[in-house]
Amino acid sequence: MASEVHKSVPVSQVDLALGVVKSEAKSQERPVTSITEVSASKVKEDGVAFWTRHTKPVLTSLLKAVGSYTPEQQASHIRFLEEYIIPSMGRAPEKSCARSLLTPNGSPFETSLNHSDNGKSSVRFCYEPVFPGSDGVTENPIPAIAEKVGADLRWFNQFAAEFFPSEEDDAVLIEKMPKDTIRIPKVFLAFDLEEDKRTMKAYFYPVIKYMTSKINSDRASFDLIRRLDPLGSSFGPALDLIEDYQKLLYQDPPLTVVVGIDCVSPEAGPRVKIYIEPRSNSWAAVQQHTTLGGKLADKSTLNGLAILRDMWNLMINEPEGEEIDEHFEKEVPETTPKSSGACFSWELKPGQAIPDVKIYLSLPQYFKSDKAIAEAIEKVFRKRGWAWGVEGAYQKVISDAYGSDVVDDEIETPTVHTFVSFNFSEKRGAYMTTYVAPFVRFP
Repeated sequence: MASEVHKSVPVSQVDLALGVVKSEAKSQERPVTSITEVSASKVKEDGVAFWTRHTKPVLTSLLKAVGSYTPEQQASHIRFLEEYIIPSMGRAPEKSCARSLLTPNGSPFETSLNHSDNGKSSVRFCYEPVFPGSDGVTENPIPAIAEKVGADLRWFNQFAAEFFPSEEDDAVLIEKMPKDTIRIPKVFLAFDLEEDKRTMKAYFYPVIKYMTSKINSDRASFDLIRRLDPLGSSFGPALDLIEDYQKLLYQDPPLTVVVGIDCVSPEAGPRVKIYIEPRSNSWAAVQQHTTLGGKLADKSTLNGLAILRDMWNLMINEPEGEEIDEHFEKEVPETTPKSSGACFSWELKPGQAIPDVKIYLSLPQYFKSDKAIAEAIEKVFRKRGWAWGVEGAYQKVISDAYGSDVVDDEIETPTVHTFVSFNFSEKRGAYMTTYVAPFVRFP
C-alpha cells in the first residue's frame, strides 16, 4: 500500500497566519468573505480538479469496457463518484508527500474487475476518505455517502469505535511508515457497482492496534465479531471452526491484518471478511487454508482447488506446465511490514457454519511489470474461455483505462496491478478479481 498527499495546515492555523478580514458592517449588510474562506475554497476546488483527473477517466473507461452497464447506469456511477467520492478525497497532494497506505503504489483509489464463469464482468472501486483533522476537512464524509447508497451503519459504527486509530496511534505509526506517507487512514470504503445500484463495504485495520499497542488483532477481531449487535453470536460456529484448525491464531505476531464488512442490514446476511497474512505462499499452504486444515473435502472445494492448481504457475510467474513441489515457496521481494506475497480471507455470514475462503496474490511481488502481469492474466482467462483471454484484450483494457505507458516495457512507471483473487463456488464457478490502482500522476 502506498502513495503521497501533502499534510495540510488546519484552517485554524491558516487563520492565525493570514488573519481574517473582519467586517465592520452592520448585521443587515452583506458579509465580507475572509481571506481564509477564499483560500479554503480554492484549495478544495484544486483538490476536486486533481482527484477528478486521477479517478474519473479510469472509472469511465472500465464501466464502458466490461459491457455490463447501460449508458444511463454508467452515468449514474460517474455522478456518484463526482458528487460524493472525489470531494472527500482531500486536497491536491504535493509530490513529496502523497502516499496513501491503501495500495502498493501509493494511490488512494483502487479499482477492481470481477470475472467469472457465468460470463458477466463488473467493476468495483475502493478509496481512502479524508476525515476532519486532515487536509482542512471539517465534515465527516461517511453519513452523506451512507445515506446516498442506503448503507446500514450499525456494524460500521461498532468497528469504528474499536479500530479507528487514535491520535496517539497516528503519532506512533507515522514514524514506522515511509516518509512520504500523507496520513494514517481510519478506514477504506469500497463500492460494488451493480446495474445502477451501489453497495458499500468498509475495511478496518485491527493490525494498527497491534503495531501501536500490541493488542492482538486476532483476539480483538474475533471478540468484536462475536459481540456485534445484532447477530454477533450467529458467527460463533464459523469462528469456532477457524479456531479449531488454525493453530497460529492468537500468537505474536497475529495473523489478522484487515476486517471488511458489507454495510447492509445485518438481517440481510452481510459478510464479515477476515484477511490474514499466512506466512507462506506454497501450494500446501493454499490447500490447508482452502480446506480449513483438511476439514472440507466436498466436491465444490476440490473442484475449485483443481482449477486453481491448473493456473497456479501462471499466477506466481513460474513456467507453465512445470511440476512444482507443493511445499515450494516462491521468493518474493521484502516488504514492510513483511509479506509472504499471499493473503487469505475467511468470509462469514450470520448463521453460516462454514466460512468461504478466498486467496489473494500480491502481483507486484511476483512480476516485474504490468505488461508481464497482463500477459499472464490473459493466459489464465484463456484457460477459462473468458473473452478477455484473447491475446491483447485484457492488456487493451488496462492501457485504455490506466495509460498506454503502464504496459510499455520501454517506459518505467509504478506498477498499477495490486492483487488478483480466486474463489470457486458451484453457483458462479471460478470467480476472479484483478485489482488495479492508477498511480498518482503529477503535472
